[in-house]
Amino acid sequence: MKRPLIWFSAAFTAGTAVALFSFSLPLAMAVLVLALAVIFGSRFSQLRPVCVLAAGLACGLSYTTAYHTYVVNPVAEVAGTPATITFTATDYAVQYDNNQRVAVHIKGSDVGCSRSFRTLVYLPFTEEEIQPGDIITASVEFYLSNASEGFDRAGYYRSEGYYVLASAAEGIPITVTQPEHRPLIYYPKKFAHTLQAVFAQCGTERQAAFWSALVTGNRTNLTTKDTDHLRRAGLSHVIALSGLHVGFLISMLMFLFGKKLGTMLCVPALVVFYFMVGWSPSVLRACIMYSMIILAFWVRKQNNSLNALFAALLVILVLLPEALASVSLQLSFASSFGIICFSNRVQKLLQLPKKAPHILKKLYHIFLGSIICTICSSALTVPFLLYHFGYISVFSIFSNLLALWVIAILFPLLVIGGIIGTQLAGISGPILTAAGYLTDYIYWVSDTIANIPYGVLYCESSIDFAISIVLSVITVLLLWLAGKRLLLVSVPALMAAIIGISLWRGAAAADDLKISILPEGSGQAIIVSCGEHAALIDCSGSGHYDVVQDIEQYLDWHGMDSLDLMILTSVDLTHARNVCELLETVPVEQVILPETNRETNEVYPVLMETLENLSISYEKTAPDAETPIGDVSLGISVLGAVERKLMVHIVSEDQDILIVHALTQKMLLDYTENSPLSCDTLVVAGGFVEDSTKMKELLDRIQPEQLILENGWTSPDIYDNIPVSNPYETGEIDFITVRNAKGG
Repeated sequence: MKRPLIWFSAAFTAGTAVALFSFSLPLAMAVLVLALAVIFGSRFSQLRPVCVLAAGLACGLSYTTAYHTYVVNPVAEVAGTPATITFTATDYAVQYDNNQRVAVHIKGSDVGCSRSFRTLVYLPFTEEEIQPGDIITASVEFYLSNASEGFDRAGYYRSEGYYVLASAAEGIPITVTQPEHRPLIYYPKKFAHTLQAVFAQCGTERQAAFWSALVTGNRTNLTTKDTDHLRRAGLSHVIALSGLHVGFLISMLMFLFGKKLGTMLCVPALVVFYFMVGWSPSVLRACIMYSMIILAFWVRKQNNSLNALFAALLVILVLLPEALASVSLQLSFASSFGIICFSNRVQKLLQLPKKAPHILKKLYHIFLGSIICTICSSALTVPFLLYHFGYISVFSIFSNLLALWVIAILFPLLVIGGIIGTQLAGISGPILTAAGYLTDYIYWVSDTIANIPYGVLYCESSIDFAISIVLSVITVLLLWLAGKRLLLVSVPALMAAIIGISLWRGAAAADDLKISILPEGSGQAIIVSCGEHAALIDCSGSGHYDVVQDIEQYLDWHGMDSLDLMILTSVDLTHARNVCELLETVPVEQVILPETNRETNEVYPVLMETLENLSISYEKTAPDAETPIGDVSLGISVLGAVERKLMVHIVSEDQDILIVHALTQKMLLDYTENSPLSCDTLVVAGGFVEDSTKMKELLDRIQPEQLILENGWTSPDIYDNIPVSNPYETGEIDFITVRNAKGG
């Protein structure tokens, strides 16, 4: 049997996947299956493939079950336990608006757990920066993460090896002590922090943010706009540390020190790099693969990249079975598998004749290699991208062709310049200045490609996802079996078809009406857009929610940079907390607000001053009857019969949405006593349902088919037989009116 490791690893992965869906296999049964596999496999060679698969499946099932029993469950059972404990920081703290988050290591005996474990602790700000290796004493309470905004946070944290989280008790001081001897394992993190400081000194804020992401994996300083543009251009893998970066690191060592010495330095360099960037399945996968290939070179054995890939996958799943749910591991493995299996074959098919000039063949090889690697990678990653993110960049092949060769130069420049800069800042300056020009070019590529209209193809239904799988299978078969002529015709035709579908769908959807209710904690924000027109209803976020950033991001994704209209249903913190910040950031043509307002509250005076300073047109209104406002394509009307409040009604061909989140139950009851209201979807504030008697009466009067609690932290799925939605639980809630026929 050829390559039994590959088959065993694949079966082990399948067993792990099944076990993660709560199917368990008793240890005795696993031992029996394994014993039978060994016996029959050794006696009957024709049964060896089946025996290897059975052994791998049984091992994956039983190992994952045992891992959950003896590792995951004891840690998870700590949830709900308050404790004053001492623990060790394993990384620098991530700063938020109101607190900081620190990755730590906790001794199990301190909290009544049978094993030590890693977790994330949310702490108040400290006077001095928390560093890896610092000893922290605090009163904390452990808890399990949950799903919110449509995102399974608990699953995400488990895939990172965090089975329980912790938060420091408010009002109780914490102490941070530096160790007398900081363990060596934390010095790579300190080195990464020093590199980031060098980058911040030598580059612009935008350049330094990209450099830190590229070299150390720290993406916290990248703006949302830059991150989104890299995603839409198909370049997000550049700032997500993976095998690409490990390959750059090894190539740099080989170039600087030669093949023999460079090879000797590779394994220790990979160890340092891994501890520098922290736990990452994609980086660990690459480090294991390259280490196996290097060790094979040392002992003069032929290496096999596919064996190394599956061996790396097996090691990762043994270390952390939950890592199988990691998006980075799935994408990294699928991409590497596609490149290993198909790139060499395709490159040989399409190589130039032997008589071609050497320099021409070299340039052609680099150019063709970039295209082939992108296609081979995309063939297997597209279904994963659509499943996890809901879209793909149709122009990614062009952005990768324009940018990857620059990244290959930029990465070693940053590593060399950063290392020199830690000791000799004057010498590193010219190196990082050159890196700055290359970084500006990459940003130009990502901005240009991201701003191409309709360059993102969305997965709009399960049919779209099924089609993507079929197209991936067709592409794989072409890369695997097709001859030169068929490849040269079919692959470009397939790419052209995907781009054409994206352009067609985008153009068809340009005039669709979209109403988006954003999750903003206890605040509120609703965007209504159609074509080039956009209106915002209220502008308030709370806690870690950045409503201004969310609105900017929405406009950027939809090819807009301004608002025609802003409607404030009430001028207070709940509805207009961040309105002045938005007005100073995003151009707004007109603002509508209630006719009467509390002039002494903390929002109104500042709002009026901002409107005057920015010369923004505004209108105070309180219409007794529905009054259309804004562009007719948006279908917006306002009602203002309630003092200091506005109601908003949005009506289209298939939507009838009434927004009354500024009103109390009593206000709406009084209004509907003499002025009937009706709608299909009723949008109310989270606390609106507290009085069930009043709520039932209101629902009887308005007769909505759907209820949305816009700023409620928790809500029932059904209220009085009416379906309830909550953006905090589901994420952004969208209503779309299709005004042009388009492909499904």
